[in-house]
Amino acid sequence: SAFIAGILSTFASQPGDMLLSAVNKKGGKDRKSTFTALKEILNSEGVPGLFRGLNARILHTGAIVTLQLSIYDAVKQACGIAATGAA
Repeated sequence: SAFIAGILSTFASQPGDMLLSAVNKKGGKDRKSTFTALKEILNSEGVPGLFRGLNARILHTGAIVTLQLSIYDAVKQACGIAATGAA
């Protein structure tokens, strides 16, 4: 369930992260506003442009969640506590 939650949160946050990347692409005076970046993405790529890079983020999230839960269970067992899901 943690993996699914990670995927859902990644999907929900992807448009915001895409906009943040577009806004921060140039610094200083050349920095775009969020609205300008949104208009440019939608005009050039449409709504799918807001989800560019989603597959890589899902794989990244899946790897992190799996690693975190593995470490969590290993530490619990080292402390003499039953692993998550153990009967």
